Amino acid sequence: MKAPFKIYLSVMILALLIMSCNLLNTASPGLEATQVALAIQQTSMVMEQTRAAQAEPPAAIPEPDVQPTYTPYPTFTPQEVGEAPPDVPVEEPTVALPEPTEEPEIALSFEEWLKDIEILLYNDMHGEGRPMVIEPAIDAMGLRRNTTNVRDFMGHLLDNLNSPTDWDLVIVAAESRSSVSGEYFDQIADRLDRGSSIILEIWYLDQVFHGRVQPLMQRCGISFHRDWPRDPNANLNSFLVYLLEPEHDLFSTPNTVGMLRPYDVLWISPFWVVDAGDLLKINPGSSAVLLAGSQPREHRSYGLIAECMEGRMIWQTFATQDYRTQEMINLWQNYIYHTLRARYEYLQE
Repeated sequence: MKAPFKIYLSVMILALLIMSCNLLNTASPGLEATQVALAIQQTSMVMEQTRAAQAEPPAAIPEPDVQPTYTPYPTFTPQEVGEAPPDVPVEEPTVALPEPTEEPEIALSFEEWLKDIEILLYNDMHGEGRPMVIEPAIDAMGLRRNTTNVRDFMGHLLDNLNSPTDWDLVIVAAESRSSVSGEYFDQIADRLDRGSSIILEIWYLDQVFHGRVQPLMQRCGISFHRDWPRDPNANLNSFLVYLLEPEHDLFSTPNTVGMLRPYDVLWISPFWVVDAGDLLKINPGSSAVLLAGSQPREHRSYGLIAECMEGRMIWQTFATQDYRTQEMINLWQNYIYHTLRARYEYLQE
């Protein structure tokens, strides 16, 4: 702005000087003096106005009013009372509630549990004309309605062993030397593995112990020891069954049972003459127990009643019908009670 203004001022002064010179050349002397004076006066006035203009600050140019930025308010949508805005999650206040405590199941007593048990019975003495022993023992215990009795029908026995029924006790009384062998022993072993209790009366182990009964015997920790033959004229006192563990509850609950004696009067003789049964022995390291045997002081062999699997299985290797009926009914009741008790305790684990 300053440079153009100086140029303008210089031009004006130069113009005035030229005019003054012209006047001097054309006018009279007096007039010329007057004109020169006026020109100098005008030049001086121009110079003063120019200096005054430079000294004054330029007038401030008013700036336009700046309005504040307008931020529109969000559209208000009325909400129903109790509802949260649609996109805003409602945080429920956290309240520490006590954890629910499961009420402990009240275990049934053994006597209550007995009301709903399942027993499978096979007894091949049906039709032999001898007094029955196992069925009266079950009836006296009030367990007939809990028992599926297939009598001597082997097919029904196999069907029921293969059924989905969760048998609490399986009784196989193969006293009549029937064909309980092979796959029957497989199924009995399977039932034992599934938690059932087993009572097995078998007195022909000398004929089958090399077969499929062997794994079952190994599972129990017992082995075939020797045959127990009996001649027709043998002294029956040689066939007493001695209690090897007389304090065991098998011989006290629910009945008191002592040494077993065969029939020894003239009008009754042992039903099975040639073969009295088989003798067992305990395997090394086994937890099986010989509870009765043919030798009163031999606890590891010559066994006739063996227990294994914590009481869930009992082996009897002599013939029930060769001994006094009521004594054997009492013993079979103890068998049933003892194995059912072991099954009950097994289920509580």
